[in-house]
Amino acid sequence: MYITHSNSIYSEDFVLLDHIPYPQYVHQVSTGGMPVEQGLKIMPMQLIDYVLAGKGMADTGTSEFIRKLTQHKRARVGFLLAAGNNSWTGYITNIKRTDAYPSYKVPVMGISQVQAGYIANRIGAFEYIATDSTSCISGHSAWYTAKNMLALDRLNAMVVISVDNSLSEEYLTIFGENGLSKLATEEKDKSVKKFRLGDGCNITVFESLASIVYSKHDALAEVMDMHIASEYYSNPLGISPTGEGYKKVIDKVDTTGIKFVKTHNTYSEDNQVEKQILNDRFGDIKLVSYKLRIGHTMGASTAIETALAIKEESGRFLSLGAGMGNVFSSAVVDIL
Repeated sequence: MYITHSNSIYSEDFVLLDHIPYPQYVHQVSTGGMPVEQGLKIMPMQLIDYVLAGKGMADTGTSEFIRKLTQHKRARVGFLLAAGNNSWTGYITNIKRTDAYPSYKVPVMGISQVQAGYIANRIGAFEYIATDSTSCISGHSAWYTAKNMLALDRLNAMVVISVDNSLSEEYLTIFGENGLSKLATEEKDKSVKKFRLGDGCNITVFESLASIVYSKHDALAEVMDMHIASEYYSNPLGISPTGEGYKKVIDKVDTTGIKFVKTHNTYSEDNQVEKQILNDRFGDIKLVSYKLRIGHTMGASTAIETALAIKEESGRFLSLGAGMGNVFSSAVVDIL
C-alpha cells in the first residue's frame, strides 16, 4: 500500500485555557501564524476544512488531489473517517442540574457515521464509505482497514481522514481530575510527567501499485506491514509494567531494515516500559517523538506523527501507537 498524498494541520503554540476549573497548557492550532482564541479547540469539521483548503499550516492541493482521483474512470476509491463520536456542529451543551436529575452533557449532532457521508459527498464520488476509530490509535486503525481493503482488491485507493476526538470540557475535566495534564506553573518543570493536550487532523491518500500505474502519482512512502492489539491491565489509562501490548504489535510485524522508531509517547525518562522494550528489541536505535510539538490529539496523533516522520526523516521506520483502553498499534513504513 502506497501513500501518494498526505496533509496535516496540528498545533505547536501554547495557549492557556483559563476558563476551565483545571488550568492546563494546551496546544492550539495556529491560523495564519496567530494562535486561536483562548478556549475550546477548533471544531473537527473546521480542522478538516483547513486541510482540504490548505489553510493555516496545512499545504494546498488536498481537495483537488482527491477529486481528480475519484473522477478517474478506472478508480475505485474508498473513504474512511477516523473521528470517534465527535460533536460536529458546536460545543458540548449542558442541561442544568435539578433536584430530580443530575447534570447531563449532550453532544450536538455527535454522529460521525452521518458526518462521514456528508464529508465524502463534498469531496468526491466514492465506492465505499465508513468510519473507524479506536482511541488514540484511530489513525493507525483506519490505515490498517485501508490496507486490508486494498489487499482484497475491493478498492484500488483509499482516502482516510483522521481528526482528533473532541477535546471538550469533558476531556479536559477528566484529565484535570486525574492530574494527568500539565498546569501552567508546571510547564518548565521536567520532573512533572503529565500530558500536553493537542488539536489536529491528517488526510492521507493510499493507492495500490495498479492505481499508481494509471494515476501516475508519485509515491511518498510504502506501508509495508501493520498490526493492532490490546492487553489487559487494571488501569485503562496506563500501560502494564511488562508492556505486553507494545510487545504484541512489535512482534507481529516484520521489522527488518528498521532505521528508526517513531514513539507514541513523549520519549523521556517517564517512559521506562517503552524504552526497555525498544532497547531489548533494537538496541541503540534512533528514536523520534512529536508529542512536544503537537500534543496528544486523542485520535489523529498516530496519523499526524507518521506523516511527519515521512516528511522529515528518511529510510524504513516503525511507527508505534498507544491509546486509552490499553490498545496498541504498529506500522512499518518505508519512506521512498
